[in-house]
Amino acid sequence: MSTPALPYQYLPHLTVARVSTLIVFGLSMSACNSLKPISTTAPVVTHKPTVALVLGGGGAKGFAHVGVIKALEANGITPTLVVGTSVGSLVGSLYASGYTAKQLERLALTTTDSELTDFTLSNQGFIEGIKLKNFINAKVAKRPIENFPISFAAIAAEKNTLKKAVFTTGDAGLAVQASCSVPNIFIAPRVPEKVGKKYIDGGVVSLVPVDSARDLGADIIIAVDVTAANANTSTINQKPTINSLTSFWGFLENNVVSNVSSISKQSSINRALLMRHERDRADIVIIPNIGHNSSLDTSQRSTLIAAGSQATTAQINAIKQLINEKSKSKYATL
Repeated sequence: MSTPALPYQYLPHLTVARVSTLIVFGLSMSACNSLKPISTTAPVVTHKPTVALVLGGGGAKGFAHVGVIKALEANGITPTLVVGTSVGSLVGSLYASGYTAKQLERLALTTTDSELTDFTLSNQGFIEGIKLKNFINAKVAKRPIENFPISFAAIAAEKNTLKKAVFTTGDAGLAVQASCSVPNIFIAPRVPEKVGKKYIDGGVVSLVPVDSARDLGADIIIAVDVTAANANTSTINQKPTINSLTSFWGFLENNVVSNVSSISKQSSINRALLMRHERDRADIVIIPNIGHNSSLDTSQRSTLIAAGSQATTAQINAIKQLINEKSKSKYATL
């Protein structure tokens, strides 16, 4: 018969000491096992990058910008900054003010030239530009640029110095008017009105304003060039024809560099090359296949919109991948 185990308090002193030591040792080991080593690898922290949509000038070809926005929206991509030159500023201002792609498309297909064109007799030009300014301000509910849900910038140029101007605050309609004021066609508006300097079409200095978007803090730049598809055709020193003067969009010439009388042909070519290099500094360049469409032909608005959408859809995966890569950054823990 085996001897029954004695209660703990009846164990010999030496045995009790050993048991106590084992208990303390066990508790110590448990505590040590609960401690985790300090990681020497910084955790990956995601942040939302600033995505800029840059819309270039190009007359009626600018309808393709609506298609670009349509494709981006369909794929859940919303820029945090929109920068536009000339017709790009017109479309961009409406988009940045809160218009959906569907609403923009409806506007693009239904807005008549008479809503934007106001002829006048002046030695400074024959389009006053007031209708354009009022049209934009009415569509954005008279909100200043700084109150838009998406940050917006309109690019223009000082008339006398050809210095680039970037309008990010103030009267939205006036900024778009300045950005669209093709020299010798539109009367250059003053910003601020009546007392400020005169400004002309931003395409003179920055047709696809990538650098301005970068200066405004963009991490990723998606640039849209609607004039590159027919870059092989000669547009330098091309003047408006009688037929072109029947459409508002015809006034927004593809290459407004040639309309500045103080710029020589060689200087115009150099400026065009510099602006092309600026475009190429974008992370993504979208070039809609619209070379066969005349910038003066507004009867093909739907075709232009579709071309913009198609060109953008082809680059959606690249855009998403870039956003994903830029969203991941490493920060050292303190």
